Amino acid sequence: MVEKLTLKRHPLNPILIPNPQQEWESGAVFNCGAVKGKDGRVYLLYRAIPKGYTRKPDGQGYNNYISSIGCAVSEDGVHFQRYKRPVLEPTDEFDRFGCEDPRVTRLEMDGQALYLITYTALFAPAYSSYGNRVALASTEDFRTFQKHGVVIPDLEDKDAVIFPALIKGRIAMLHRIVPNIQLVYFDDFEQMTNSQEDFWSGYLAALNDFTVMRPEYEWEAKKIGAGPPPIETEEGWLLIYHGVDDKGVYRMGAALLDLEDPLKVRARSPYPLLEPEEPYEREGDVPNVVFPEGAVVIEGVLYMYYGGADKCCCLATVELRELVDYLLGF
Repeated sequence: MVEKLTLKRHPLNPILIPNPQQEWESGAVFNCGAVKGKDGRVYLLYRAIPKGYTRKPDGQGYNNYISSIGCAVSEDGVHFQRYKRPVLEPTDEFDRFGCEDPRVTRLEMDGQALYLITYTALFAPAYSSYGNRVALASTEDFRTFQKHGVVIPDLEDKDAVIFPALIKGRIAMLHRIVPNIQLVYFDDFEQMTNSQEDFWSGYLAALNDFTVMRPEYEWEAKKIGAGPPPIETEEGWLLIYHGVDDKGVYRMGAALLDLEDPLKVRARSPYPLLEPEEPYEREGDVPNVVFPEGAVVIEGVLYMYYGGADKCCCLATVELRELVDYLLGF
């Protein structure tokens, strides 16, 4: 019997909270992607909402709720300095109702490193139950950011993450058409940003063949979704993901995917690595949520960044080797 592993919450949690001094992030800051920059520092991209949103009369979500994406930088992965302005804002038709839940991947293509940012673009108001698309942006230096538009067209889709290395020469992306996690390959950057209609019609016709994981356990019965970009280890791609149960509680899970063929799941924990227990995870705009989106490895320790109750940014840690060995025990 494998003993259940729980990530260790950082004693300074939450590491980012709403900032009343900057209107655009005065209401909530949460769901943060993370990556090491070329300068060795940790960059955190997070979802930010200004004050002024109000709960809907039916209690299902909020009105006047529009997200942008902020950036913060850290020398140690714990203490962050925030930018004064958002780095991605809802300025285009495809994301005019919000830029949500960024993930960021450092990927080398043609000898050049580029940071690719996937995010949820809303062309309809938040909590409309539709209007969610996977969009892409990029940066080379975390100073200038470029939007590339929607990359998975005409599909209600979220939780897209790009692998930090080419797989058999192709760009690999995990995404989530409810309730499962799927994998799609692109031959190159051009195909990813300008794919033709027949590419997606053919893909959708064989969607079952590209499904990586389905909900298996009670704590993830409603749906699952990828967290941060997978982390390459000798034993496989470490995938941290979230699972939602029938009561709407969000927990954090983990799996190992095959290095050469990520459609193959090598190992998967039947237990969550983290679940809402602390007040900052249980009480917020959406209660009972731990939502992983960012991960970096610092001196062998996995730093997991996650959103707490759709209100704040949090950090939990574990030795990377310990987590991989734990998964291999199943």
